[in-house]
Amino acid sequence: MALSEATVKVIKQAQQKMPMPRSALLFALRTVQADEGQVGPKEVEALSELFAISPVQIEGVARFYDLLSPEPEGRHPVRVCEGVVCVMRGGDAIWEFLGTQMEGIFSKHMVALSRVACLGHCDHAPAALVDDSLVGPLDHDDVRGILEGIVGRKADHD
Repeated sequence: MALSEATVKVIKQAQQKMPMPRSALLFALRTVQADEGQVGPKEVEALSELFAISPVQIEGVARFYDLLSPEPEGRHPVRVCEGVVCVMRGGDAIWEFLGTQMEGIFSKHMVALSRVACLGHCDHAPAALVDDSLVGPLDHDDVRGILEGIVGRKADHD
């Protein structure tokens, strides 16, 4: 099985708490993303066995959500909201600024920069999700601070 014993244990515990074991699928997908760094073909196959449903069904749910990735993400995922409210409040400028600030600073293996349809954080637009933490409203100084924080965390791990 492509999942660690610890991941399988957490998922099975969640299944036991649900009225139907398959109700824990979204929780399982998020757990796998966090623990394995992706929900790729091997992870889908393992979840298919664990939930006794077809890999196609698992894949369909996994690809519906922006926060799940079929490929390994960087150590620090940075997801910028491109919802209507965020765009109206300068989200495109934040996206562009973030991209220019990252050039030459980070390798793609450390930071995964992406856009997502909506983070549901409209009251703090423009918003982003950085290492699973919602941030916003963002301006250029916030972006610099976020990037400096990531660099600081990298230095702590080296």
